[in-house]
Amino acid sequence: MLFFSKKTFLIDQLEGLVDIHNHILPNIDDGSPDIETTLKMIDLYKEIGYKGCIATPHTMEDYYGNDTTRILSNYQETITNLKLSTANEFILNASSEYMMDSAFEKLIDTENVLFLKDRLLLTEFSYFQKPEYVNEVIFNMIQKDITPILAHPERYRYIKGIEEYKDLKDRGFLFQLNLLSIEGHYGKDAQKKAMLLLEHQLYDFIGTDAHKPEHLSKIKEIQLKSKLLNNLLPVIENSKLNF
Repeated sequence: MLFFSKKTFLIDQLEGLVDIHNHILPNIDDGSPDIETTLKMIDLYKEIGYKGCIATPHTMEDYYGNDTTRILSNYQETITNLKLSTANEFILNASSEYMMDSAFEKLIDTENVLFLKDRLLLTEFSYFQKPEYVNEVIFNMIQKDITPILAHPERYRYIKGIEEYKDLKDRGFLFQLNLLSIEGHYGKDAQKKAMLLLEHQLYDFIGTDAHKPEHLSKIKEIQLKSKLLNNLLPVIENSKLNF
């Protein structure tokens, strides 16, 4: 006799969420290129069940030229453009995804950053090499009562084992899972690490990291086996509770 593991659509669990990682603001980074694309993304968010999002464009030393002033200006312009549409009030606030590069330490020193909420800050590492400044910066952040959320830890190839992840958690990082990682969108390595981190209950929040409508369309199609769903549900609930 054959037994088939029942699958559940991921979107059945996402009703009422606020997305804390996306690139929905138009023409500011490698995400949405224009307001029309932003509107398409908002429509898809609503179809999935999201009640809102916090915009998090990239802040990197050598790319895009983003800083607090530019991000807030783009956000205000976007909100103005959306006021007469059904997307009004969907983008709740503007924050950023901060690359932990050499310029980031100065931003922390001056607190010239945009928090997601309270003192929570979305951060990322380089995909290609371990950041040189983590020890000093994380110490400075903790001293200032800033809590870093590390975006998509499953995507950093140079982090090899669970002990390295636990070390980052011990230093004070919270972890944010990219939902597309569990589907294999970023490759088998990221997918495997995502499963490992879920099994060890190391994730704190979920995010879409949506750069374009196609990413959200792909999330709509994700189906989960019961074991994966059970590992993911506490992370979803924690995201709902905190945002």
